[in-house]
Order: sequence, then structure tokens, then C-alpha cells
Amino acid sequence: MSVIPLPADVEIVTGSTRGAQLWRVLRRDPLSIMSLTIILIYLLMSLFAPWVAPYPAQGAGKSNPPTVMLPPSPQHWMGTDQLGRDVFSRVIFGGRPAFIVPLLVVGLAVLIGAPLGAIAGFKGGWFDETIMRITDLFLAFPSLLLAMAITAALGRGLENAALALVISWWPWYARIVRGASVSLRDRYFVEAAHSMGVREPVIVARHILPNCLTPILIQATIDLGTVILAMGGLAFLGMGTQPPAADWGLMISEGRTSILNAWWIAIFPMLAMMILVLAFNLLGDVLRDFFDPRHYR
Repeated sequence: MSVIPLPADVEIVTGSTRGAQLWRVLRRDPLSIMSLTIILIYLLMSLFAPWVAPYPAQGAGKSNPPTVMLPPSPQHWMGTDQLGRDVFSRVIFGGRPAFIVPLLVVGLAVLIGAPLGAIAGFKGGWFDETIMRITDLFLAFPSLLLAMAITAALGRGLENAALALVISWWPWYARIVRGASVSLRDRYFVEAAHSMGVREPVIVARHILPNCLTPILIQATIDLGTVILAMGGLAFLGMGTQPPAADWGLMISEGRTSILNAWWIAIFPMLAMMILVLAFNLLGDVLRDFFDPRHYR
């Protein structure tokens, strides 16, 4: 059997090659480096908050008049709130529910929606129709409004707010993966697996889902910023994290009444949320541009 040599300008792209090229793109792009650095700093500060924060998140548990509503100073970099608690320490501790919980929410939404979408697109028929009509029902309502309704039914609290967001977010991934699965089920490698007698669940797990990772990754990166805002919105409305726990949305809600004479109570957690959401959005844009066939060589 003769081997036909490839032209000199043709490059064979494998998974490892593509990963290496993505890493080179991320390293050379200042925006991606900045966003990754910001995300890493937030992650480390959230994980090691008890050792990083200079003061306890909840203070002494009661009002401390000598330190109430102090402006930013060398002792309190971001000032103190209405109960004399250090705002900088509470911003650090607030990264836990505002950052780590959205990671779990998006991860669970992907784990629920991606397999359902892959199976629906691969099998078609009544199963596809049933799953898509259910997703249409969920997508007919704004995600935050639906999460508010579910939280109101389940009860206030961080766990119920996270569960409500998972319930309202999985249809997006089911819809995205279903579209990719429909385009993949007639490809030659899927037909070859069929002809070899490979079972359908194995085909979905080994051939369909791995080829849907690109749209899932891009959507999940962008959704992280949206879920952070949604978690903050639920906490702001009193449906998420409950006092006296530290949460960016809850801190903004507590500081809104004194925004004119103690602006630092609400502004600093607001800036912390804005910077993290911006970092995820910038990273999502970089990934979307890289995986776009019109952009990628």
C-alpha cells in the first residue's frame, strides 16, 4: 500500500495540538492573561478566605459603635459597615457564595442538560420532542424570574437559590448540545460505530458528547458571569444568602440605604462582582474567537 505524502503547508491538528495552540493564544493575548489572573486570584482568596482576610467576616456578632461606618483607612482598607465589620474581609468571604457556588451551579446545569440534549438529538422521535418542549417551557420565562419563583416556592437560603438556578439553567445546555448532536449523528464516524455494533449509549458517551465540548465550554465560561449576577440579584432581594453571612449581593443590599454618606459599604462589593464578571466575559470571548472555524487555522 502506497502512502500519499501531505503537502508541506498542511498541518494535522489533533486534540493535544489544538490544546497547545489554545495555550499559546491565551499566553499572547493580554486580555486573556488578565482575565485568567483575576479569576485565579478570586479563586485563591475564596478558598483561603479565613487566612487571607484580616478580620472575621461577621465581626463580633453585634454592633461595635467605635468602628461603625468608618471610611477606608490603613486599618480598614475598604472601611467598615453599619455594624462595624470590616468591608474588605467581608468582600473576601463573600467570594465564596458569589464565586464558588456559581461554578457548582453551571457544572450541575451542564451535567443535566448536556446528556439530555445529546440523547435527544441522537435518537430524535418522541424523546427529542418531549425534551425540547420541556426546554421551551423553561426558556419561555426569564432565567432570573424563574429562579425567583422557584426560590420563593422552596424557601429562602443559599442552597435553595443555587438549586433554583440549576433548574432554570440546564435547558440552555440541552438546547445547545441537541443542535450539535443532530449535526453529528449522520457523520461517518457515528455510522461506522453503528456498523460495528457499538451500543447507542456508548456512541453518545464516546462520540457525540466529546464533540460537543467546544460549545459547552464557551457557553459555560460566559454563563459563569451571568450566574454570578443572578446569585447576587437573589441575595440582594433577600432570597439567597441570609444575614449575617457575607455575600456581595447581600452587602450591596445592606449598603444601599447609606450609599450617600457611606458609599464604600455597597461600592466595593459591587466592584468585586463587576471585575469578576468582566473577567469571565473576556475569557469567554477569547475562547469563542479561538474555536470559531472562520478565525481558527
